[in-house]
Amino acid sequence: MHDTKNSLGMLYNTLDTLISQCQEKGCTVQKDHFLLQYELRRLNHNFIRMLSLYKAKKANFSISLDYHSVSDCLDEAIVVNEPLLTSKGIDIELQCPEDLFWSFDKELITGILDSMLNNEYLYTKDKLMVSAGREDGYLVIQLEDNGPGYPDCFVMDSRQNSGSAGSHVSFLTGSTGLGLYFSFLVAKSHTRDGREGFIRTMNGGIYNGSVFSLYLP
Repeated sequence: MHDTKNSLGMLYNTLDTLISQCQEKGCTVQKDHFLLQYELRRLNHNFIRMLSLYKAKKANFSISLDYHSVSDCLDEAIVVNEPLLTSKGIDIELQCPEDLFWSFDKELITGILDSMLNNEYLYTKDKLMVSAGREDGYLVIQLEDNGPGYPDCFVMDSRQNSGSAGSHVSFLTGSTGLGLYFSFLVAKSHTRDGREGFIRTMNGGIYNGSVFSLYLP
């Protein structure tokens, strides 16, 4: 599995180089290249999740906490995914206080954001809002789009029903819920003063589409 993941990474980097060359020459199949890039990133994310879940089965899900600028963290994730999203005409807006700092595992949280942003290539219509702020002692990171929204089976609050995170498959969208389950485990592993992190998915928000919320204590 590690070799496969490494091969996917090599393919992605090669494709990234081809896309750059294609942009310089005004290539007519550039959109096809971006679609391939999306699929490769999605596969790579799934491999990383499966490896992480396998390790979590062998031992406790470990995290490395440190204080980080939330704005910088969100901006870094957006910069990585912006070429892919803007190639489809998706407008990305970021709302986060510059002075917002929080303690979390940056690698894991960035991994969640990277995966969610990559998925928006398929699910949103043309708008995406990424925001962060404080709410009742939690850091709340939110992604809102103007797509068709979550299927009913994926609308959940992991505090009320943690077993529903990643327990459904949507044949309509092809989603297995693996990303939500991984997000749930990462959120739950962040604890403070007896409180655990959690995730919430709903439909509505400012764009009347899907809303993904990550809560970290």
